[in-house]
Amino acid sequence: MYTRDSQLLSNINLATKKHRMLSFRLWLGKKIYGSNISIVRISPTRMIKWGCEESELEAHRYIAANTTIPVPKLHRVHNLRGKLALEMEYIADGEILRAHWGDYTDQQKMALVDEVAGYINQLRDLEPPNAHRVSSTDGNACRQIRVGSVKRFGPFDDIPAFHNFIRGNMDFENTLQGFGEEVVQVHQRDDYAIRFTHGDLGVQNILVRKDATVAAIIDWECAGWYPEYWEYTMAHYNYVMFPEFYDLLRERAGTRCDVELKAERSLWRWFDQPLDEVHR
Repeated sequence: MYTRDSQLLSNINLATKKHRMLSFRLWLGKKIYGSNISIVRISPTRMIKWGCEESELEAHRYIAANTTIPVPKLHRVHNLRGKLALEMEYIADGEILRAHWGDYTDQQKMALVDEVAGYINQLRDLEPPNAHRVSSTDGNACRQIRVGSVKRFGPFDDIPAFHNFIRGNMDFENTLQGFGEEVVQVHQRDDYAIRFTHGDLGVQNILVRKDATVAAIIDWECAGWYPEYWEYTMAHYNYVMFPEFYDLLRERAGTRCDVELKAERSLWRWFDQPLDEVHR
């Protein structure tokens, strides 16, 4: 019969073996397939993304369970050097959108944009657990490339608290002088709905097939519950990378939020995207 100490030692040995096996699989995958900074293909059908946050795991599971949005199947969750490593399906026939965009006809491009718009509408139809709270999927701290490249922030009990944070805790008089009328107009509104948001829906996170269909939408680390305009403005964060796609999406994805986009762009310029040095 195990004593408490022997059981603890057994658990430590098991964890050590798992860590070594995972490290070996990553090493072998790099040798066979190569890798980028955080993603390693480990077999013909699987890959591991490591250095992940809880917010990405929360969102990935939530979307897989509550929508028909294509996301890579999640096989296992590992812990590697204090960070999560997500072992997922490798989408063999999916490449980032701009890899095939030039090969599509105008009709195919519009159909693809309509498919993406349909997935955005699915996100917007999800019921928030709290009608006012700005947070990650499970109500925890947020992660946003627009606000900070590494640090998590929040959650916030309501949208005004979130707005106060993203303008650097500046009062409205100074906000008007520093950022302009649009920021004050947006941040004084109290009737925005909370909607589920991918938060980084750029062309680099949409995998497509040669037949102009979406293979997967990936990288959900910035997802969560945000003001209803946030998906629209954040989608434009990478506008310079692929204007044609974003112009089509803006026309075909429902309600436009151009005042909010102008306000956000003012904040992006001021805080030099991101805000890491402002909120310590």
